[in-house]
Amino acid sequence: EIFACMIHNLFDEYRFFHKYPEKELRITGILFGTLIQHQLVSSITLGIALRYVLEALRKPPGGGANGKMFRFGMFALEQFKARLYEWPQYCSHIVQIDHLKELHADLVYEIERAMKAAQQKGAGSGDGSMPLDQAGNP
Repeated sequence: EIFACMIHNLFDEYRFFHKYPEKELRITGILFGTLIQHQLVSSITLGIALRYVLEALRKPPGGGANGKMFRFGMFALEQFKARLYEWPQYCSHIVQIDHLKELHADLVYEIERAMKAAQQKGAGSGDGSMPLDQAGNP
């Protein structure tokens, strides 16, 4: 129950991440991604966490609030890259982000490889069924 409360508070804080100083933003992004990587969130909570990361990655990089959100998304994504093959549909939304393709081509290539590997394995439960619609929205 305490853990669930902590997760709820972390998710509530999402709307303020753009105001965080850089060090705290990095720590929070790493924490967020680590929760996903180690399967400490699941079901609806996992869907929300993944949606927040995707929303953040869609913000334009650079200075200001949007840049901070993008960096948060990158910090988080780096933590759970190893699980991306489980969600090919989610991956397809990530690789469509233009500024990610331009600035982080190596990451996009890595994600595309994970998608292909999942296809070749016929990833059973990793059918990409995320609680997102075709546009990557909840």
